[in-house]
Amino acid sequence: MARSIVQALVFIVVFLPQVCFSFDWCGTSRITPGEVKTNYMIVNSRVRAYGLYVPHNLRPDSPLIIDFHGFGANRVAQEQSSCWGELAEREGAIVVYPQGGGVVPSWDAGDYCCDTGGGNDIDFSLQLVGCLTNTNSRNKGLFVDQDRVYAAGLSNGGAMAGLLACEHSEVFSGAVVTSQSFPLQHPEQCRSVHANGTRKPAVPIIETRGTVDVIVPYGFSWGWSVPAGESLQRWGYSMGCSGEPIVEDVCDRPGSGPDCEYGKTQCKTYYDCDGGAVASQCTLIDGHLLYKNPHDFNICEDAWVEFERHGLIRQ
Repeated sequence: MARSIVQALVFIVVFLPQVCFSFDWCGTSRITPGEVKTNYMIVNSRVRAYGLYVPHNLRPDSPLIIDFHGFGANRVAQEQSSCWGELAEREGAIVVYPQGGGVVPSWDAGDYCCDTGGGNDIDFSLQLVGCLTNTNSRNKGLFVDQDRVYAAGLSNGGAMAGLLACEHSEVFSGAVVTSQSFPLQHPEQCRSVHANGTRKPAVPIIETRGTVDVIVPYGFSWGWSVPAGESLQRWGYSMGCSGEPIVEDVCDRPGSGPDCEYGKTQCKTYYDCDGGAVASQCTLIDGHLLYKNPHDFNICEDAWVEFERHGLIRQ
C-alpha cells in the first residue's frame, strides 16, 4: 500500500506536470518606448525571461536584434555593456536581451560550450522571433521586418549568435560574434542541406577578437573556442567564400571613430561569398570585453553597415 502511494506521488510530481503543462506561450509583451522592459514566456514548458527594448522612433518595418549575454552573466549586464541600445534608438530597431538558463546562466551554443541544463536555447531563440512577429505583437505596434532579424552576443553569447546563423539562416540574416569563434567542429555542419539538396542562405558574419583575451584566447584554445585564424577560415568555408580575405586597417572600417590610430591592428574579410554575404574578423589589442576598446572601434556600427549593405543586395 505504501509503495503504491509513493509511486502515485512520483507520477504526480514528475510526470503529471509535463503532461498537463507541456506547451509554449508567448506571454504578454510589456512595451515602453526608450526603456528595457522585462518579459516572460514559456518554451518547452519552461519559463524564460528576456528584456525588450523598443525605440522611441519605432517604425513599421523595424529590424530585430537578439543580443545574448556571456557565460555566467545576465541580460541586464549585456544591456548595460553592449552597443546595440544606442544604435537601435537611432535606427528604429528593436533589441531583445534573452536570459540564459541554468544555475550559472549560459547558452547551449554548439560543440564547444555550454550545456545549460535549462532547456533548448535554439527553440527559445526561434520562439522569441515568432512571438515578436505574430499578430498580437503587431496589434501592439511591433512590426518586425522579418528579412532583418539579427543575432549578436558576447563570448558564449557570441557562439550562440553564430550557431543561429549556421543552423537557421532562413530566420537570422546575420550574426555578430564578439570574443568567440565558429561554434561547430566542422564547417560542413553550417548551413546544412535542405531536403531538396539546397543549402540554407549565406549571411554576413562579423567576428571581433582581442589579442590579449585570456578567456577566449586569440592564438590558441582552452577547449571552448577556436583560435582566431582557424575560426575565420571556417566562417569563410561555411559561407561559400572564395579567394583570400582582404586585409584592412581597423581605422578604415565603418565602425572606426575619430580617435582610431592607423597602423595598430587590422580586419580580414572574405567579400566574395555566397549570396553577397561576407565573413569578417577584426582584431583588437584588448581583452575579453571589447565593446569599449582602445581603438575607438564600435562593433555594432561596423556590423550594421554590412547588414544594411547585404540587405540591399538581396532586394
